[in-house]
Amino acid sequence: MSDIDPAPLEPPLEELLRPPFGEEAAQRFFTCLPDFRTLAPFFDFVVLRVVARDHRSVFWGDRMLTLDKHAGFMRDPAFAGAWEQVRGAHPYDQYDTEQSIAWRLHTLVWAACQAMTLATGDFVECGVFQGDMSFVVFHAAGLAGCGRRMLLFDSFDGLGPALVVEGEYASMPGYIEMANSYYQRPGLYESVLARFAPYPEVSVHRGYLPGALSSETPEAIAWLHIDLNSTNAEISTLEVLFERVVPGGLIILDDYGWAGNAMQKSAEDAFFAKLGYRVLELPTGQGLVVKRP
Repeated sequence: MSDIDPAPLEPPLEELLRPPFGEEAAQRFFTCLPDFRTLAPFFDFVVLRVVARDHRSVFWGDRMLTLDKHAGFMRDPAFAGAWEQVRGAHPYDQYDTEQSIAWRLHTLVWAACQAMTLATGDFVECGVFQGDMSFVVFHAAGLAGCGRRMLLFDSFDGLGPALVVEGEYASMPGYIEMANSYYQRPGLYESVLARFAPYPEVSVHRGYLPGALSSETPEAIAWLHIDLNSTNAEISTLEVLFERVVPGGLIILDDYGWAGNAMQKSAEDAFFAKLGYRVLELPTGQGLVVKRP
């Protein structure tokens, strides 16, 4: 151990971090952490090393932090096995966390397990991307050999310009270009086809929604996941599919609770309010509706 004392912080750490966190303290941090390239790893360090020291458990992923929660689904063998096969396949945000969208997937799997208890109804996902979410649901909820179909719909060609509302992404400049750099990836459709080829319960359908819905679309739906990143597309799809959701069936709206998708939330609130429903906003950013008997 060195006989030389470390140089004291100027000002001392306890002074810098003393509530109510004045402007001087904030500016010192902002000077050291000018943008996300420096802020994100700093925040990861604070959460995963500093905060974790004094808590029984920490979940940090998908821009969601929970302290001292069980998060027991992470230790469920079926979920953990499926999650391990997709973990890290896509950078969902700028933070470095292995847990990523696991809690969002847990919501989908939980809903799928509830749907499996219903007497009838197939599984429909609208907005598939590379199939990570549907892959985890299929395996963790045990759809193989269950007698239910799982239909996956996506344009596989990015966000449809005709369906984008003016100003919809005003709070997220460059969002469409960024999203389409992933959603228009060459070979995306073929890779999803190949991924689900071994599973006869799953079919993959290409085209913009709701136009891509066809005679193959189930008349009875027990689980409906909508992740189209577009207000018009989501409302138009709900207008077609909601009546097909069976009593007790579950509808999960992926973008409902995200601040950057306020226009979608407003439109979906209005859609469901007309039907006498109120969407449950989840801390994962999702919205949940259960069809009444």
